Amino acid sequence: MNDKLSDMNGKKMMFYLFAFFLLFFSACKHDELQVYKESDNYSNAADFVKNNYNFTLLYAALKQVNLLELLSKEGPYTLFAPSNKAFNDLGIVRAGDFATMNQDSLRMMLQYHILPRVLYRNDVPVNTIDNKYVNLAGKELFVGYKYEKACANCNVLADLYVNGALAPKVTQNTVLANGVLHLIDKVLKYQPNLQNVLSGRKEYSMFVTLLKRTGDWDRLARPDFTTVFAPDNQAFEKAGITKQQLENLDPASYHKRLSRVYLLYNHFFISDMIIYGKQAGSGYYAGPFYRVPVVGDEDYYFAIASNPEMEPFIVEKRLVNGNRPLRKTNLQPGYRTDYKADNGIIHGITDLLVLPSEAKIN
Repeated sequence: MNDKLSDMNGKKMMFYLFAFFLLFFSACKHDELQVYKESDNYSNAADFVKNNYNFTLLYAALKQVNLLELLSKEGPYTLFAPSNKAFNDLGIVRAGDFATMNQDSLRMMLQYHILPRVLYRNDVPVNTIDNKYVNLAGKELFVGYKYEKACANCNVLADLYVNGALAPKVTQNTVLANGVLHLIDKVLKYQPNLQNVLSGRKEYSMFVTLLKRTGDWDRLARPDFTTVFAPDNQAFEKAGITKQQLENLDPASYHKRLSRVYLLYNHFFISDMIIYGKQAGSGYYAGPFYRVPVVGDEDYYFAIASNPEMEPFIVEKRLVNGNRPLRKTNLQPGYRTDYKADNGIIHGITDLLVLPSEAKIN
C-alpha cells in the first residue's frame, strides 16, 4: 500500500514539475522561435520563376525592370506566367532582347500579369466570362473558367482563361510562399486604345486606310467597347486590292458592311465563345458560336462557326438558317488575337469578308 502511495506521489510530483517548466518557458521571450507556416515549404514567386526552365525569359524580363524584388516579398500575389514559347511567338528568343525594349512599357506589361491578391481557379465562378480583377498596372483583367465533364468516364475539362490566354488545368494553381502561379500560353498584350494597336503595327496599314476612308476610324479612339476582326495587308493583296485603291475609295458608293463587318460593338475574347458554346440552330453555320447583325447594314450578319477552327464568316439575313456563308476567313495564330486595349479587343484574320465589288451600291 505504501509503495502504491509513493508511486502516485512521484507521478504527481513529475506532473507539477512539468507544469512549472511549461509556465516558466512560456513566460520567457523567445524572438528567435518561429511559428510554422504552411507556406514555409514553398518558393516565393521570384525564386520559383528563377528555378523553372519554362520561365527563363519571364525571369530575364522581371530582372530587367527590377520586379524580382517585389515578387520575393510577402505579397500576396497571383502571377499569370507566360511560358518561354509565349515569348518566342512574339519574336523574343533571348534574355538580351528585353534590354532593347522601352523599359517603362516592359515594366507595365509585366505588372499587367500580376494581381495583388491570391486567385485560385475555384475562386472564379464556373462557366463564366469577364470576371474582373485589377492588376498591378491598375488595369482590369478579364478571367473566365470553363468546366466540363462530358461523360462519367471522361476527363474533367477545367480551363482558366485570362484576357483570352489559356491556363490549362495541369498548369494552374501552383502554390507559392507568397501567392499562386498559373502558366499561360500567351503574353498578355495591352495598349491604351484600339487606334494605338492598329497604327503601331504596319501589317494592318491597309485596314487602317479602309477605316479612315469609310469614317469608322474615329470610333476606335472612343471609350465605347469595340471588338475588331482585323485583316492584315496580305488579306487585301490576296484579293487584288492596293493601298492606292483604298485611298481613292468613295465611301458613298458602298454599303456599310464594307468596313463594319469587322467592327462588333461589344467586347469579347475568342475564349468567351469556347466557354459559352454554340448558339441554338442546326447545320454547320446555322449553329455558330456567335452571330450579330452588321451595324448599319442589318441585312447581313457577322458570325463565327462552331467548328474547331472557329471561322469568322458573313451571311445574309435571309440565309441565316442555311449552310451558305457568303465569305469566310480564318483567325490568325493565337498570339495575334486577343490584343486588349481599354476600349476593346483586336483579333487578326487572314482574309477579307467583303470585297468592294460585293458591297457596291447599284
